Amino acid sequence: MTERFGLLDPEKIVAILLWAAFFCVLVILQKFVWKPILANLKRREDDIRKSVENADKIKADLAALEASKAKMMDEARDKGNALIEQSRKAGNDLAAQIEARAKKSAEDILNSARQEIEGERERVRTALRKESVQTAVSLAEKILKENLDAEKNKNLINQALKDI
Repeated sequence: MTERFGLLDPEKIVAILLWAAFFCVLVILQKFVWKPILANLKRREDDIRKSVENADKIKADLAALEASKAKMMDEARDKGNALIEQSRKAGNDLAAQIEARAKKSAEDILNSARQEIEGERERVRTALRKESVQTAVSLAEKILKENLDAEKNKNLINQALKDI
């Protein structure tokens, strides 16, 4: 048998149809599938890039906040220490004032007691003077009443001294 088919050989037709179907599927895939897939990949890449940039920005903001926090903590610690020192000084001043008042009060009480003692001494001295004057007058009276001899005077003086 002779080959007459030539260009219309079934193997060649199948090969041509296969290549035509491949290119049709390739064009259809390019138009309807490949472009949306590439667009989605591009959009996803952009989202990932933005997320990485945002993460870097957030990391920088966090570092700034940490520095700010550390600065605020240092300031708060300094203010706290200043307040504690001021309170300590005020407490010491108040204690010194209370101590000074207590010393003054003690001195006033001591001076008052000294004055009372001095007044009491003076009163006792006055009373003692009056009593000794009365005793002397009484002795003189007794001596004058019985002034007969020296022995009676001695006995009278000894008796008066025993009475005192």
